[in-house]
Amino acid sequence: MNNISGAHVATIPLNSEDQQTSRATELVSTHALEFRELLCESIRFPSVSGSEGPFVHFIATWARRMGFEVDLWQATEDSLQCYPQSKARHLALAGRPTAVIRLRGTSGGPSIGFNAHSDVVAAPEPERWSDHPWTGVTRENRIFGRGACDTKGPLVSALLALYAIRESRIPHRGDIFVELIPGEEDCVGLGTLTSHVRGHVPDALIVLEPTESMPRYASRGGLRFEISCIGRSVHSTVKWAGVDAIDILRAVLDCLKEMETDSGKVDVHPLFAGYPIARPITVDAVRGGQWQGMVCDSSQCTGYLELLPDDDLSAYQARFSDELHRRLAARNRNPEHILINFVETYTGHEIPLSNPLCHYARRAVDATLAASNSPREMSGFNSGCEAGLRASLLGTPTIVWGPGSLMQAHCVDEYVCWSDVQAVAEMFVRTALAWTRGNHS
Repeated sequence: MNNISGAHVATIPLNSEDQQTSRATELVSTHALEFRELLCESIRFPSVSGSEGPFVHFIATWARRMGFEVDLWQATEDSLQCYPQSKARHLALAGRPTAVIRLRGTSGGPSIGFNAHSDVVAAPEPERWSDHPWTGVTRENRIFGRGACDTKGPLVSALLALYAIRESRIPHRGDIFVELIPGEEDCVGLGTLTSHVRGHVPDALIVLEPTESMPRYASRGGLRFEISCIGRSVHSTVKWAGVDAIDILRAVLDCLKEMETDSGKVDVHPLFAGYPIARPITVDAVRGGQWQGMVCDSSQCTGYLELLPDDDLSAYQARFSDELHRRLAARNRNPEHILINFVETYTGHEIPLSNPLCHYARRAVDATLAASNSPREMSGFNSGCEAGLRASLLGTPTIVWGPGSLMQAHCVDEYVCWSDVQAVAEMFVRTALAWTRGNHS
């Protein structure tokens, strides 16, 4: 554990950047307008979880037209069955392909991958948006639309970096690839597993998510819970004779709020100490009731418990259940009136700050933002994501990185600033070239 919460990244002394790398970063600017339009086109695909296919085929077709090597395939649950992640509840993989866009190295050196999820969350009330969520509208420096920052903006940063490196003809020993995987918004880790099983195994990984353009060196694990409240229905005029499941649910929600508050009092990870909530408990759906004029006999809430990288997932499942039962009993509620089910788990990750990937990332930030006073604090990514899968399976050095902010993700009028997409593409060029030209044995 690195006790550096709130510390600013030390500026790494830079030798004069070699002319080849400079040429590649200049190509990012040269081709920026083309890739801005690629981002707008990408947003126009409503690739909500379960409907990623047309968008993935669009990107794969674009990549082939640009001369890249593309592996496009349809994974099946059978191919993943030996991994526990495949047992999590998820939308069927059929019609949700995976694509890997590869730039070959010269001599089998260390490889680096960029991981992006092709799916986005829904935009069910488009009338609330200033512009339709699937139009990819540009206003000044901002590009609006569902998925703009989560995570099509970061994807385009990686594609622009890949293109600039290829066009610069800079020799690099290791492969560089971008993988576009399904289902992160539906079931964290499953999509990355499809690429891993296919044989796409990088020596280092950058997971593309909105991180305010700064590399993040850890990410959260988490649990998805379903809590069912069981009552007994009677006619509403004799409600005292029944058991109101909505009333039980109200008590459950109060308990969860208390549990979230108390979770910040123990074992706070230094890379997450700057966030106001240590372990968020977010209820994202509630359901209940069957017919008017009767006491509700069944209600349910679902949501996520987001954990810290070194929290034990199994221990927190037990702790969550025990603590909720205890708090309900303290409110004179019968704990037997609730059932708790965990339908998804995903691991967090943390990379040692001494790893060369962290060094290259910090150096890339300093080189790209040399004239900027932007804060460069070290922190973790305040969400679960695809980073934990390869980090836990293979110990792959992994950081989370991309333009945009979680403050804009999943909200009405989601947007990403194009200048950030372009700046991060330059950072990716520098990081990928440094890694694939180095020796990390």
